[in-house]
Amino acid sequence: MSTIAAISTPVGAGGIGIIRVSGEDALRIADAIFVCKGKPCAERLAGDPARMCFGEFVAEDFRDRGYAVYFPAAKSYTGEDTVEFYLHGGVRIMRGALRETVKHGAVLAERGEFTKRAFLSGRMSLADAEGVADMINAESAAGLRAAYRLMDGSVANAVNAAADELLDVMTGLEAVLDYPEETEDEVLPPLGEKLRSVLDRLDKLIATAPQGRMAKHGITVVLAGAPNAGKSSVMNALLGENRAIVTPIAGTTRDTVEGRFECDGVLVNLVDTAGLRESDDVVESEGIARARKAAQNADLVLHIIDTTAKERETLSFGNVRTFNVYNKCDLTSYACPRMYGCFAVSAKDGTNINLLRRSIAALYSEGATAGGEIITSERHLSALYRAKKAIESAISSLDGTVDCTLIDLREAYDALGEITGKTATEAVVNGIFEKFCVGK
Repeated sequence: MSTIAAISTPVGAGGIGIIRVSGEDALRIADAIFVCKGKPCAERLAGDPARMCFGEFVAEDFRDRGYAVYFPAAKSYTGEDTVEFYLHGGVRIMRGALRETVKHGAVLAERGEFTKRAFLSGRMSLADAEGVADMINAESAAGLRAAYRLMDGSVANAVNAAADELLDVMTGLEAVLDYPEETEDEVLPPLGEKLRSVLDRLDKLIATAPQGRMAKHGITVVLAGAPNAGKSSVMNALLGENRAIVTPIAGTTRDTVEGRFECDGVLVNLVDTAGLRESDDVVESEGIARARKAAQNADLVLHIIDTTAKERETLSFGNVRTFNVYNKCDLTSYACPRMYGCFAVSAKDGTNINLLRRSIAALYSEGATAGGEIITSERHLSALYRAKKAIESAISSLDGTVDCTLIDLREAYDALGEITGKTATEAVVNGIFEKFCVGK
C-alpha cells in the first residue's frame, strides 16, 4: 500500500504538533526532510528505533527544530514502518510539514486510515478499533473505562470465546455430514448443552448493554411534575449554574431544556420539562406532550414535588424508574417519606442536592459487571441478538437434519465475526473507519 501521512494533533496553534507517516517509504521520506546531527537521518532512526532523535525539519520555505522517532513495522501501531515528527504546533508549520511529506512521496491519509491499517495488518480486531474511536470521543470517566475495555480486546476476547465454542460444534457436525460412514459409530457430545453454554455467554454480554449505553452516552434524567414545583430550580442546582429560566409564574418552561454534568465519573443528561397539567393553551399543551414523551424515554424521572403546595399531586410515569424529589424543604416542615428513591431537597440552599446527584450516578454502578466487558455499540448489540436468535433456532432443529442446524450455526458464527471483523463486509469496515478523525 502507499505511504500515508497526516497531522495527528488537533487543528489550531499549540505547543507541539505531530505529523505521522506510515508505510514502506516512511524512512526514506524522513531522510529527505529531517536532519539528525552526526549521521544521516534514516541511519540514525533505524539504528535506534522508538527513541526520539533531535534535529531539524527542513521544508522548502522554512525550518523547525524538533524530534523524529521511528517505529519498525513489527512494533508500530499500524503494522507498517512509521515515522512521527514532533514539531512546534503552529498551523502554518503543520500544514507546511505535511505538504513536505507529500512532495517526497506520501499521500494524504483518509479518515481513520492509520487504525484501519492496524486492523488489516492484524494488530487489532474491528471491535478494538471501535474502542479507539470511543476513547477519543468519550465524555466521562465511565465512558473512558468502557472504551478502554473495548480497545484492549476484552470485548473481542469474550466474543471470540463464544465463536470458538460454536466452531467446535460446527466442526463436529460437518464431519458427520461429510463422512457419514466413518462417523456413524462415534458419539457426538451433547450439542444442546454446548449451544446453551454459548447462549449463556451471549446473554451475559447482552445484559450489559443498558450500562454500556449509560457509559457511552450518559444517564438521561427527566425532571417532571406539576407547574411551579421547582423543576427548573432543581435542574439549576444539580448543574451548578443557571441553565433554565426560573420565575414565580407557573408554566414558565414551555419546551424541554437540557444540561449535563459529570458525577462520580458518570455523565448525567438532564432534561427540564413543562409542568404537567390540563391546559387550553396550544403552546403549553405541546410542551406538556413533549414532557410526557421525554419521560417515557428516560432512564430516570425526577418527580419534583412542591412541599409547600396545599395539594401534592402524585403522578405516575409507568415502568420508568422514578425518584420522588420533595422540593422547598427549607420552607416547610413536611416529613419526606424515609424510603429509597425519596429525597427532601432545597434547590435554594442546596440541601441534599449532592446526595441526589450521587444517587443518580449510582444507577450506572448498580448494573456494572464483574468482568468489565460492556457492550457500548448498537452494532455489536444487533449482531449479538442475531447470533442468539440463530443459536436458538439451531437448538430447536437438533432433532432434524444436520444441514438445517449447520445453516443456523453458520449464521450465528458470521454474526459474531462481524463484531471482531472476521466476517465483516468491506462496506461495514469502511463505514466504521469513516467515522474516525484524520490522523488516527
